[in-house]
Amino acid sequence: IYNLKIYNAIFYNHESPRRSEEYVTTKIVKHVCEIYNNKRNFLELGDISAKIDWGYAKEYVSYVQKMMQLKKPDIFIIATGKAHSVKEFANKCFRYVGLNSNKYLRTSKKFLRPSKTSILTGDTKKIKKVIKFKINYDLDKIIKIMMDSELAKYK
Repeated sequence: IYNLKIYNAIFYNHESPRRSEEYVTTKIVKHVCEIYNNKRNFLELGDISAKIDWGYAKEYVSYVQKMMQLKKPDIFIIATGKAHSVKEFANKCFRYVGLNSNKYLRTSKKFLRPSKTSILTGDTKKIKKVIKFKINYDLDKIIKIMMDSELAKYK
């Protein structure tokens, strides 16, 4: 009606050091760094088997910019297409600082969600085809960025 070009994107979890502690990735990174710096004794989480499609926020934004250069507006899914468990994320963070997660990782029912989280991974076929979408930041790179940012607070 108004001759507007409206683009739409469905973002799967997009992580960065700017996320607040309500997000499990930030909680894990912060608590692991606190454990490493003797400010905390353990990391307590809920369902560590939950699998999540985690990507890097800065990379996702670059694809939004590319998406908005298209002549015809469209709807895209921005995700990695790969799911990793909360336990895997936590283990990688502990390994990043040379700690054994078995010594510090605990689970608690108080952090369980009322409903079971299903494994959701984004279908990126369309965005790959239309704008040559390719993930450059895998989980290890995301963890490095987040851990380095948090560890810098202790220097």
